Amino acid sequence: MTEEMNKPRLIESMTNGRRKFEDTLSLLDEDHMTIPSLEGGWSVKDVLAHIAVWEGRMVRWLEDVMRGEIPQMLPSGKTWEDLDQINEEIYLENRDKPLEEVLAEFHQFLPKALEIVEKVSEEDLINPGRFAWREGKPLWFIVAANTFWHYDEHQKTIRKWMEDSEGKHKK
Repeated sequence: MTEEMNKPRLIESMTNGRRKFEDTLSLLDEDHMTIPSLEGGWSVKDVLAHIAVWEGRMVRWLEDVMRGEIPQMLPSGKTWEDLDQINEEIYLENRDKPLEEVLAEFHQFLPKALEIVEKVSEEDLINPGRFAWREGKPLWFIVAANTFWHYDEHQKTIRKWMEDSEGKHKK
C-alpha cells in the first residue's frame, strides 16, 4: 500500500474489500456457486469456505496476540512453503458441507474480525517492530492477508470465471 496504514484505514479496507467481494457474489446464482469450475476444481462455495477458515484463524491469532502470546499460525510441522497443501486440506475438510452452512460460516467471521481489530491497539497493529516474531512486518499485514487482500485475490478469480463463462452462471 502506498498510503500509511492506521486502524481506521485498516477497518475501512476490511469493510470495503468485503463489500466488493459480496457485490461479486451477489451476481451469482446459488446453484452455480457449487459448480467445481474454478482452479483446482474448486467451486465458489469452496472459496467461501477457504476464506472463512483463514478469517477464523486470523481472529484466533489476534486473540493470542492480545493475551501476550505468540500465535501458532500454521498446523504443527507445517511452514508457509506448505501453504498449497494446507489449502488443499481445508478444501477437503469443507467440500462436502452444504452451501447454506458454508455461507453461514463465511458471514460469521468478518464481524468477529472487525471486533478483534477494533480491540487491538493501533501500536500493535501498525508498528513493524512491535513483535519480534513478525520479523519486521506489521501485524496489520496478517489482517490484510486474511481479509481484503484475500477477497481481492479470489474475487479476481471468480470474475474471470464469470467473464469466461459468458454469464451462464448469473442470476
